[in-house]
Amino acid sequence: MQPLGMVWNSPYKRDQSAQPKTMANYFFPILLILLVWQCQDEAHTEVKPQHAALGKAFTLEQGEQVKLAASDSMVLELMLEEVKDSRCPEDVVCVWLGNATAIVRISYAANRGQKVSFCIGDCRPDPVRTKHTIAVEVGEQEYEVILLEVSPYPNTNLEETAKHVKLLVNKID
Repeated sequence: MQPLGMVWNSPYKRDQSAQPKTMANYFFPILLILLVWQCQDEAHTEVKPQHAALGKAFTLEQGEQVKLAASDSMVLELMLEEVKDSRCPEDVVCVWLGNATAIVRISYAANRGQKVSFCIGDCRPDPVRTKHTIAVEVGEQEYEVILLEVSPYPNTNLEETAKHVKLLVNKID
């Protein structure tokens, strides 16, 4: 006689060939969790300001800022707020040369500062230019800020990458 509740010839018997759970069964879920966690950390990192010197060129990507020691008591901060590039790709023949623009905020001593707009290429009504120089007054000192280049130069064979600008700041005496 069989005990109640037990069926000996049931098709729902426990599979005897099932392997016990090993560390390998947990490897992929743990790997997936670590990858997602790593991506979240990178998305929330802040861009730290870099330092540069007057009279020496430096590069910035959109959202980055640089601190320049203008004198013993004054530190200029330049932040690249926006870059737009509509120049004709170098491997294409275009009717219009196009241009690249950059907006830079210049400030010191935690003030709001001023926005300066640069343009290279075909910046009508101005003539075509390969660099753009603007004189700005910060505090009581005048500086010459020069946009030297916006790179990478457009090309139809390259993937879209973050644009960066090369700037140079000189003190005007």
